[in-house]
Amino acid sequence: MLIGKNRHLRRRAVIGLLLAASLTLLTLSFRQGSEGAIGAIQRGALAVTAPFSSATTRVTKPFVDAWNWTSGLIDARSENAKLKDELARANAANVQLNQVNSLLTQDDRLLHFTQNSQIAAQYPFVGASVTRQVPNAYSQTITVNVGSSGGVAVGDPVVAPAGSSDLFAGLVGRVTTVTPNASSVELILDPDTAVSARVQGGTVRGVAVPNPGNPGVLDLQMVPQAEQVKPNQVVVTAGLQPNSQGLQALLPAGIPIGLVTSVSQSDLNDVFKGIEVTPFVDFGSLDRVLVLKVVKTP
Repeated sequence: MLIGKNRHLRRRAVIGLLLAASLTLLTLSFRQGSEGAIGAIQRGALAVTAPFSSATTRVTKPFVDAWNWTSGLIDARSENAKLKDELARANAANVQLNQVNSLLTQDDRLLHFTQNSQIAAQYPFVGASVTRQVPNAYSQTITVNVGSSGGVAVGDPVVAPAGSSDLFAGLVGRVTTVTPNASSVELILDPDTAVSARVQGGTVRGVAVPNPGNPGVLDLQMVPQAEQVKPNQVVVTAGLQPNSQGLQALLPAGIPIGLVTSVSQSDLNDVFKGIEVTPFVDFGSLDRVLVLKVVKTP
């Protein structure tokens, strides 16, 4: 017990001496500043340790620089990854915005068509979205998300927003099959389709059929050579001749089909003109359509 107590006292004495020495040195350093004995001791210590400090700095500097470069590279890569993620999100948002703007433009054109077209004023209609497209060399059809429960019937014409036209909408085709909630529409580009048509503003009549050598273009056939037809004239559905009483037209008259883009005569002996018509509708991007309820359901 006595030995332990002595050790404890010695430790206290050492700590007290160290504290006293520290206070003495601090006091002297504060009073004398960089002059005097304390300043000389400090300068001597600095002179002794300076070479070691410089050497240590030179030795450790490459490692410090390497660490800083590595840390900076990691931070740069992390920041680059964040920027890439933000750019991807911005691009996705921009795509969605473009899609929404496209749909709004289509809806606006269809709305304008319903408000200004005599055809839309004559018949009730229902809006629909295209849920399936089957375009190939043998069949050109689409499926829309309205059917008999919405009053749609076989034979009803379907129109869609025009790509670039003051008419705002053009003929897509006819309804061929109907279920309660969906309908199949045969496009005017289908090889088996023929539409009775006329040139707007005159008496020129013919039959619009798909051009076999130029997909997406129609031929206006059966137009006599004597008729006057020029490019940029509008072609619409013709309905029936005035003297064709007792027959029912497959499509009502006056639905816009397309624009005359070429008029030619390959042979002077040809009876009919060669007339190409570009449809108003862009069939490669059909999203919104209107079904005109022409056929009365029982």
